[in-house]
Amino acid sequence: MKKTFLLSIALSATFLASADYVGEGYYRLQNFKTERWASVVDDKGSVDYAGTTADLQAVRVQKNFNEVCCDPATVIYIRPHGDLFNIEAQGTSTQKLMDRFLNMREAGVGADGKLYYATGTQSGVEKYVGDPTPYSGTDVSYVGTNAKGDRRKWYVKPMETDGANFFGVRPTITVGDKMYSTQLASFSFKPYSAGVKVYAITGVHKDMALMEEITGVVPKDTPVVFEVTSETPSDNRLAIGGEGSAISSNKLSGVYFCFTDVATHLNFLKYNPATMRVLGKCSDGSLGFIVDPELEYIPKNTCYLTVAADAPTEIKIVDRATYDAGVDGVPVEDLDAKADVYNAHGMLILRNATRDAVNSLPAGLYIHGGEKILVK
Repeated sequence: MKKTFLLSIALSATFLASADYVGEGYYRLQNFKTERWASVVDDKGSVDYAGTTADLQAVRVQKNFNEVCCDPATVIYIRPHGDLFNIEAQGTSTQKLMDRFLNMREAGVGADGKLYYATGTQSGVEKYVGDPTPYSGTDVSYVGTNAKGDRRKWYVKPMETDGANFFGVRPTITVGDKMYSTQLASFSFKPYSAGVKVYAITGVHKDMALMEEITGVVPKDTPVVFEVTSETPSDNRLAIGGEGSAISSNKLSGVYFCFTDVATHLNFLKYNPATMRVLGKCSDGSLGFIVDPELEYIPKNTCYLTVAADAPTEIKIVDRATYDAGVDGVPVEDLDAKADVYNAHGMLILRNATRDAVNSLPAGLYIHGGEKILVK
């Protein structure tokens, strides 16, 4: 009986510790008072050194976990720098936003584990990063340095695969009995739930896009297509972390941010239907990259395919056999034919150019005849 009691205490202690900061790695941050979760939605920020205030509207907080669980911007990497910490997500960090690392001090214990203050010091004045807006039914707000009391306190919750703090994929397109979406995330991962597959687009030829499965760990900053069998994120879980090899042949591009709400934080990529295709249904009901006439900006944390201005409006996703058959059926001289050249932003660089002409351009990414060419 005594051993059982002691074991119960030990297991309880282990459970509580799992909700705390346990060293460098991936976490989510949840405000103690408002219960909102932090996410990085922009890479712009500033600090007023004279007034010791900071513009932190790049960090949003949201309470609805049904939205949080599938949002890559909520997955935070905490990296120690001596006694201080850098909070990183989606290609930016507190060091880039505020030109400083943060102090992370314990602030007591809540129902879910230890609580922490996140603070920065300037000219001897310590400022607390908190959620200044009381929760009164408002789901979304932004962090600031004027929060008071318990709204300054945060849970630091490690990412879990089987637990409550999971990351799951939410599909956006349904084709038959399969569902799909795209994602760009600054964390590495591999599929965990049965039925979750991840793909790269490794070839584009005329009206075909070759989609091939990525096995093992997908490296961070890799634009991908997901295939799942459920519309519920908790059924489509990813295991966060690990090391993977870069997918050098991947033709997809992606964006982290689509911030259009605040004048000082405008940060978006305008959708260009002439040179961009987004994941969707082709006119025959198959999966492909298409022109979306209603799209204005590329949505945050998603991907697109860059194409030549004369590319078809629908580029059907196909398997390797179909793709190879289509390419092999085209004369070599057609594959090597001249084509207009565009940069990664869809701007025309050269007209009617050969592949050799592209290779003579300054270093950068170019699109020639619908294919990406990296000039080094």
